[in-house]
Formats: sequence, C-alpha cells, structure tokens
Amino acid sequence: MGTTRNTLVGSPVVTAPGKLFLIGEYAVLEGGPAVLAAVNRRAVAQYLPGLEPMSAVVGEAVRLARAEIGEASSALPPGSVLASSQDFESGGQKIGLGSSSAVAVAAVGAVFEAVGMPVASNRDRIFSLAYAAHRTAQGGSGSGADVATAAYGGLVKVVRQGESTPTVESLTIPTSLHAVVFWTGKPVATTGMIQAVQRFAKKDRRAYEQLIENLQDTAEKFIVALQAGNATATVAAAGRYGRLLDELGTAAQSPIVTDVFKRAADLAKELGGAAKPSGAGGGDIGIAMFATPETARLFARALPSPLTALDIDLDRRGVYRRSFDDAEPGKSGLFHV
Repeated sequence: MGTTRNTLVGSPVVTAPGKLFLIGEYAVLEGGPAVLAAVNRRAVAQYLPGLEPMSAVVGEAVRLARAEIGEASSALPPGSVLASSQDFESGGQKIGLGSSSAVAVAAVGAVFEAVGMPVASNRDRIFSLAYAAHRTAQGGSGSGADVATAAYGGLVKVVRQGESTPTVESLTIPTSLHAVVFWTGKPVATTGMIQAVQRFAKKDRRAYEQLIENLQDTAEKFIVALQAGNATATVAAAGRYGRLLDELGTAAQSPIVTDVFKRAADLAKELGGAAKPSGAGGGDIGIAMFATPETARLFARALPSPLTALDIDLDRRGVYRRSFDDAEPGKSGLFHV
C-alpha cells in the first residue's frame, strides 16, 4: 500500500509525512530547541476490521486512540490499522526520514477518521497520542520531534521539557535558505550512537553538559538567524553545529560524523555553505545549507561518493485525510538536487 495506490475500499485513508532535522540533534533530548522540516515521503494508514496489529507502534497507537475517543470507539469493529511506509525506501533500502513516527501519526489519524472525527480538527490530540505511542514502542527513548513534524508539517520548532509532550511552533518557510539532502545509500541503526552518548554523559557529566550547552546555544542562534531571514548567519550556525556534533561523537567514541560526511562538510564550506548530519548521525542522512540556489545545486552535483542527493521537498500539510483527487502542492524552493 503506497502513498497513491493499493489502498482498500472502505474506511478513510490517512497519510503523514517524514521529517528532516535542520538543527537540534541531541540538544533536543536535554530541553534544547530543534528545527525540523516535514518532507514529502509519506506513511499511509487505514483502519481495517479483523486485522491484527502489524507492529508495536501501530498496536499502541490504535490502543491509545480507541481509549481517547471513548464511546465513539464502540462504532469500530475489532481490528487494527494497515500502515505502509514504502515511500521511505529507495532501492530496497530504508531512508532515515522518520518512517516510524509518520506511521504512528497516520495510525492514530486513521482511527479518528474511521469514527468520523476529522484529522484536520484534532491535530493536537493526534500528536499527543502518537507521541505517547511512539515513545512507548521505543522503550521511552526519543525526543518526539519527529512525531511533531509528522503531525503538523511544514517547518517547526520543537522543544521538550522533561517527560511532557513537546511544544511545537510553526516557523515561516525561509526564502533565502537553500538546502540539499543527501545520504550514503545505506540505512544506519542509530541506537548504538545514542547509547554511546548516554554512556559518555554518565562517565563525564561536566564535559557532556558543556557540549550540550554549546549545541543548545548554537541551535538558538540558528533559529534567530532563520527567523530574521539572515541566510549567511543561518548557514554559519549550521556549520558550527556540525563541528560540535563531531566533538560530541569524538568524546563519546561514536561515529556521529563519519569521514565521508566530513568530506561533504569540507565541500560545502568551500562553496560558502555548511553540511552536517541530519538526525543521530552515523552516515545516514545529511543536510547542506547555502545562501544561494546556485551553490546548493553545485554542491549536489559535486557530492563525494558514495553520497547522493535525494529528490525531496518540504511538505506543508502534516497529517491529513487523503482523497484521490489530491493535487500535489508547488515546490517550496527550500530543497535542491
């Protein structure tokens, strides 16, 4: 069941986008801000009678959604959500753009729509439930920033304080910033890197806190520059953030910034831009940012092997009920290949 085919006749089809970190990796886990973009790789979900949960996150999403809607759930026959994230694959490999978060959001939305509760007017409730379901399925880890992006779409600032549901603020899409998303062509399991950072935090708390403080301060500067429309300062902050991620990885003995990503960062710097991992790192997804579209396209063409630029765009819609006459929105101008 892809995003435009193979859905079954019956209950409504709900879809939610993937995510891309611009800034805030690791810092967001300690209360710092993160900025993420929703991207047009989408999970698709549909409630089906008689179906068993296909994954832990789907099962938890359906359970929480049914509990939330209360008496209205009596209108639903026993079943679960059929969900697909094949839009997050390329050449048989999964791309690290937040497929499980998109599935969680789409699954909750599918239950709501199946009982006549529109996604469009219940977005906050859907986010809260999907966040709880995703966090439970992951054993309590994760910031929830990817879930927020799937729920609201567009460009968002996400802050999580303690165990509460993160706060989400929609940001204006910048016209002066131009980005390229790239990847190695191979998925990376990020659990080991996160665990290595956690071990470092326990071993040398003072050094860890200093690095996190530097990351948080740089993320704040990035956001100020982004909101001011200052592409040069935005790019400079992104470059500093990438270097700090490398410092964190070195301190934690974890390959957050791999050698090929360092070569990408050097190339971006030569062109007046900045390149960094997007997400936990380890050689999966990266993002490069520039002040002009020309330098962004030049970077995309000159990427060192095995990196390739991904053809993606900003998704402004977040989670929504799909119809078969949906028109694709126009290009945002933020991402280039």
